[in-house]
Amino acid sequence: MESAITITDISKIIERIREKTAMPAYQLILAPDRTPDLFDSKFGGVPYWDAAKEYPLDSNGNKMMLLAQLNFTKAALKDARLPKSGMLQFFIRSDDDCFGMNFDVPDEQKDFRVIFHETIDESVTEAQILALDIPCMIDEPNDYTPVYRQSAVDFLPTTACLGADAWGFSDICCAVIREITGDTVPDNDLYSYLGDSNYEKIYNALQSSGHRVLGYPVFTQADPREDMDEETAAYYDTLLFQMDSDSVNGEDVVLWGDCGVANFFINGEALKRHDFDRVVYNWDCC
Repeated sequence: MESAITITDISKIIERIREKTAMPAYQLILAPDRTPDLFDSKFGGVPYWDAAKEYPLDSNGNKMMLLAQLNFTKAALKDARLPKSGMLQFFIRSDDDCFGMNFDVPDEQKDFRVIFHETIDESVTEAQILALDIPCMIDEPNDYTPVYRQSAVDFLPTTACLGADAWGFSDICCAVIREITGDTVPDNDLYSYLGDSNYEKIYNALQSSGHRVLGYPVFTQADPREDMDEETAAYYDTLLFQMDSDSVNGEDVVLWGDCGVANFFINGEALKRHDFDRVVYNWDCC
């Protein structure tokens, strides 16, 4: 049965959750009209690569395709959680309509790969990279990547708060409801307690759509950490990168399935060590 919660209570609950969960994060803003170079932060395109490293191969031994790269040297972010310099890259299998995601083992980097270059060799040329005969997404749509056209991206500092479909939200929201109204939500069942309209108000006010680094995730289905044991879910405590479906002037730039979103999760301490061996990769759509 729905509670007799008021509109004022809902506003207070939203603001209190924002206060309790606020953290610095970074939106990634598309700049599709600016042609990215080899070293830019970008979605799709030709990846930077250090010739001293082995290029990432998928489970069939084929070279992977760049999904996105983030140049922390150029971004110059003063954030202790993130590298001060270097290049972080996300690769996916180039012949898979699941875009390299493993539904059963989402942190097994067989058909996706997260790679970090501590230093960037700016003497590398695009011709040298193309000579590696790697699959690239530049401007022609490809069934095996969600990136429809390459796009430069810029970092924009922002403040993020926990969204209603993220792991852990129910416990925090129920605690805030108890703090503000004195009510205990039966079985932590927010939907039954709040009712359709009030739940939707909270969801819309707190959701974290868009491309981002750090902060909180959004989903079209459910947080994959909900299906993990408690210890594993707790380990993946940090949103490393989120790539949402997006369009510019009516043209798709990124499209996950029929308008979904992808998330990469890491452990916060591992991120500080620049250790990207254990990362969960998940995407879902409506």
